[in-house]
Amino acid sequence: MIISCVLSCTFLCAFCHYVAILYKIMVCLIKHHSKELREYATMHGQISSKRNQTSSSHACSRTGSEKNKGLTFFLECACGVQCRGQPEPALYNGGILKFGNGDDQTGYHTTETGVFSPAFVVYNLSKTTVYTFSCWVKLEGAYSALITARLAPDNAGARCIGTVLATNDCWAFLKGGFVMEWPAQSSVIFFENADKTRMKITVASGSLQPFTPDQWAMHQNDTIRKRRKRMANIHVADQQGARVVGASVSVRQTAKDFPFGSAIASTILGNQAYQKWFVDRFNAAVFEDELKWYSTEPMSGQLRFDVPDQMLAFVRSHRVMVRGHNIFWENQDATPSWVKGLSPDDLRAAVNGRIQNLMTRYRGEFVHWDVNNEMLHYNFYEQRLGANASIEFFSVAQDADPLATLFMNEYNVIETCDDVSSTVDTYVARLKELRAGGAILEGVGLEGHFSKPNIPLMRAELDKLATLGLPIWFTEIDISSKFDAQTQAVYLEEVLREAYSHPAVTGIMLWTALHPNGCYQMCLTDWNLKNLPVGDVVDRLLQEWQTGQVTGPTDAHGSYSFSGYLGEYIVSVTDGNTTSQATFSLSPGDETRHINIQI
Repeated sequence: MIISCVLSCTFLCAFCHYVAILYKIMVCLIKHHSKELREYATMHGQISSKRNQTSSSHACSRTGSEKNKGLTFFLECACGVQCRGQPEPALYNGGILKFGNGDDQTGYHTTETGVFSPAFVVYNLSKTTVYTFSCWVKLEGAYSALITARLAPDNAGARCIGTVLATNDCWAFLKGGFVMEWPAQSSVIFFENADKTRMKITVASGSLQPFTPDQWAMHQNDTIRKRRKRMANIHVADQQGARVVGASVSVRQTAKDFPFGSAIASTILGNQAYQKWFVDRFNAAVFEDELKWYSTEPMSGQLRFDVPDQMLAFVRSHRVMVRGHNIFWENQDATPSWVKGLSPDDLRAAVNGRIQNLMTRYRGEFVHWDVNNEMLHYNFYEQRLGANASIEFFSVAQDADPLATLFMNEYNVIETCDDVSSTVDTYVARLKELRAGGAILEGVGLEGHFSKPNIPLMRAELDKLATLGLPIWFTEIDISSKFDAQTQAVYLEEVLREAYSHPAVTGIMLWTALHPNGCYQMCLTDWNLKNLPVGDVVDRLLQEWQTGQVTGPTDAHGSYSFSGYLGEYIVSVTDGNTTSQATFSLSPGDETRHINIQI
């Protein structure tokens, strides 16, 4: 088998550069498997575009089409982070790796090194094609380790395409992907142990499946149709119950169900033009800095809530929901200076006072609270108050405001897989640890500070997080300012389309609070509220993701049907000189919503 040859060529010293390893792999493969490689090279791109109406599920189940070995687009299995006693069969029958799996879809491929362990060689990867990668991983020689799958195209450097926290007592599922920035004649997907210790890594059920950009977009649009919209049928009858045929029906959406918003700062206060611009677009908000501890209590006992009070009055007056960000921030640099030198006892008293002052004042006002921000990267409070500090924060916050949903909030979970502090499995493990300790933690917060987005990796990690069954919010989306304005716009649209189309995502917030000197990384407009390229993207998507005014006559059955985005509606029906109006909601559901109008 190809994989055994690959592995036999990789027992080099740990300090050898991986390029040398790749070269030896190529020589080995060409020498022993030239026929198979020629056959493989012709396989690329041979996938079916047949549509399967099964949407992504939140459980790891096999669809009928997958059992029939159809390589269809809609077979992404949202496998979770739970280990298995045995690896499951390869997704998509292995995709373009299926020849390497042989007849046994759970064939094992093992390497003895934990530093560089090439596993799959692939040919003719094409630019712009979307590739999803998955496999099952098990260890020997260590109880657990972070294993990274990396892609090395044409010896041009390696990049992360997926991670998994693997163990020695069960099989862990690694899921990721990539989009090629340029064509590659030959590439290697190999596995790397993050801490470089030696161990035995066994890989099974490898799969690499290509999709065209059109196929990827088709699935996004299909999911939006199923999860963000609903069919409605308006029945019109007269007072005797007879159907009214040919009545004029006009339907208009008055509010959206899906929360889509932006950060705001104190700069919005008193700026009526900015306020109008904001409420014309968004139905959700988050305060950029005004609720953080260094803003509300810059000196011990010196409480300042006047600014957030005014901001809250603004969003409340326009029926805009608002998230609470944040109660604590584990980053020492974001901790009030007077807090840093407190003794453990004084610090504990200070944090309890912080929770009570903040959440008693705003009880019931904020729908969410980010309780202990970025705890995967920093540990100011836990280092001083003990490992259970975060659990205590969540418990006290829950008691102070039981109606608020409490969130973890973290960066680089979804943006990249190169940050070993915040892999998707690390996030899940920490969340489960907090909940096992008694924390009432009911929301997954993903900041979304992107550089160049890896969209198939983003989907793979959302699929894993979705198995938790908790609401997932993108809380701070922006694109790095290192890119020019047009590139920011392209990348932002990719991120927003993927986020909005994923069924487990329940809200999107942009980190675009406007200041005279700009924004954190990305502004939607200039200070005069003239759209920048990313602002054009947001306006276009907001327009696309709402139901414009729809009109038409009732049919022979006295009915008028349409597909509308979830939210609130007003319907007006006119027959002759008589008009009747009513309001209704389109809430999530698979069945058609029926509305009866009497005229």
